[in-house]
Amino acid sequence: MIPFEQTQQDVAEVKKDLKELKALYLKKVEKKEEDDDPKSIDEIEIMTGFAKPTLYGYVRKNSMPFHKVNGRLFFFKSEIREWIKQGRQKTNLEIEADTDSLLSNKRKSKR
Repeated sequence: MIPFEQTQQDVAEVKKDLKELKALYLKKVEKKEEDDDPKSIDEIEIMTGFAKPTLYGYVRKNSMPFHKVNGRLFFFKSEIREWIKQGRQKTNLEIEADTDSLLSNKRKSKR
């Protein structure tokens, strides 16, 4: 049987962990709400480091995510982050691994 003092310590530890989880959850919710606020082109210029004319060019070509309401442009940070992530380039190691995998598959299919 577990001593009463140990049970109290366990409950106190669970309460502490629960408070930490709650704080993390609330922080994540606040951040998500912040990302869901529409941003201006000025804010996106700062976020991405692209000049305004470059951003307008991407909008004109429909190559970046944007929203247009009554002639005004709006952006969402989460969409811009995803757009930037789509441009990820593979490292040399990843390219070599892909090549090795492709070559080994071709060798297996010839057998």
